[in-house]
Amino acid sequence: MIWTLLQGAAVAGSLGTAEVDLDAVYAPRRVALLIGVDQYQDPSLSSLKYAAKDAQDLSAVFSDPNLGDFDRVHTVVGANATSRQGIEKAIALATADLQRDDTFVLYLSGHGTLTLDAAAGTSLWFLPSDGTLNDPSGTGIAVDWLEERVGDVEARRRVLIMDTCHNGRSAEGARSSLSDDTAQVLSQLRGEPPAPRELRQVSESEVRLFAAEYFQPAMETPELENGVYTHFLIQAISDAAGAADLDGDGLVDVHEAHDWARDRTMTYTGGMQTPRAEYRIVGREEIYLAGNGATRSAAERALLAATDSLLASASVLVDGQSRGVLPEVVVLEPGVHTIEVQDQSGRSLVKKTVHVRAGETLMVEDLFPDMSPSWEVLGGASFQSALSPIAGVTAEMEVAWVRPDWGPRWMLVDLHARSSLGKGQTGFEDQITPMSGATLFGPTVAWQAQRVPLSIGPSLEAGLGYRYASGYDGETASVQRQSTLLLPTGLRAAWRVPIGQRNLVVRADTRFVLTPAVPELNGYWQHGVAIGYGQR
Repeated sequence: MIWTLLQGAAVAGSLGTAEVDLDAVYAPRRVALLIGVDQYQDPSLSSLKYAAKDAQDLSAVFSDPNLGDFDRVHTVVGANATSRQGIEKAIALATADLQRDDTFVLYLSGHGTLTLDAAAGTSLWFLPSDGTLNDPSGTGIAVDWLEERVGDVEARRRVLIMDTCHNGRSAEGARSSLSDDTAQVLSQLRGEPPAPRELRQVSESEVRLFAAEYFQPAMETPELENGVYTHFLIQAISDAAGAADLDGDGLVDVHEAHDWARDRTMTYTGGMQTPRAEYRIVGREEIYLAGNGATRSAAERALLAATDSLLASASVLVDGQSRGVLPEVVVLEPGVHTIEVQDQSGRSLVKKTVHVRAGETLMVEDLFPDMSPSWEVLGGASFQSALSPIAGVTAEMEVAWVRPDWGPRWMLVDLHARSSLGKGQTGFEDQITPMSGATLFGPTVAWQAQRVPLSIGPSLEAGLGYRYASGYDGETASVQRQSTLLLPTGLRAAWRVPIGQRNLVVRADTRFVLTPAVPELNGYWQHGVAIGYGQR
């Protein structure tokens, strides 16, 4: 065993490390599992002519890059593959690697049935190829299990489509049968059997499509060579896609496809079969059954969501219109919007104009200014007047500790240390190589804008300035050193642009530098600019 492991390690080392395209691994995928059951082992279940063909025809449309454009389509037909164990295994394999941003479609075509129980009420079943009509609970697949299984997959967008029925009527081409016991119970009832108890609630971004209303037949006909509903569903995402695309966006979403198939199914069957849908779409995009990837991406919507419990029950206004109460998710069209959050008394907590992109999830918490402390490092230059100890340009370096949490939401405080160094001509003596600099400390108390990352406010500093100059009077060389107290006061503006967990910082200063120890100077004006980054 150890030798085998060593050999494996050696081989792995000789092959090197394979590069993995993580963007491709985590890219959203569209996956469909299509199941058609034609043949049954139970002689009391008549064979169906077109259930397997339904799955195969739908597979061809989903696989076409110009139509469904699905990344993976699994088609399961044949007696062995469509047994109960085979269907459960196929569902497990098809959903094993699904991720949150994927789309999953499960389609089943075949016989259905129902059972009646005094305690459990009406239960609906899909019959696999090895299912028996007299024992659906032991050999069939419960419809509520299918709904639960689809609802629990990792993919955010989920669709369950069932072209089957459960009424057991003897209409020609109907896809349902009843056991003798169930048929006898039904014969004693006045009217239709009780409807099934409410099954699993439809969750967000989930759709369930049924070929017929409860206790109606789901038909298949030789004229269409498909189940009636499936025929028109395929038509909606292929030949008739242009007509089914009611909003003209170049895509056929699941609502448009179902509405097209429903209306034509009702007409074709003379109202005997009325397809139904259950869905709740809350998300960044509709669930599209047809349309290319570029068009789908462009049509994605954005989400506005919140997780902070303190924002619960806060109202959301988008462009002045009420859009609900948090923590409900608000769907936004891509573009520029003004978003306002108000508390229960109507007081505005934040109002900000933002640009949302297709597919983006915008958290309400991010609309508020970041209140966490940060460190900033900046480099720049200052420009002194001719009356300063050294005229011209001085290089500066600054480190600041920024505290947005030391006061009201509009107030931002920074504590900074600034050092400068420059070289040039002085305005006092004939020194040849004067150098000057300063080391200063002080705070800035600024007003922080709410809609743009701009702060502006007064700054006060204190520190030590110094000069160093060497000269030559024609006979001897001399060196002069001088230091003095400096008291700069002025106005500081800063623009902080968030980039991930950092800020790009651009700063501008205008300050008057007092020099109390140099009476003949009194003070001078200084203007500075700097650029740097902040780490939150």
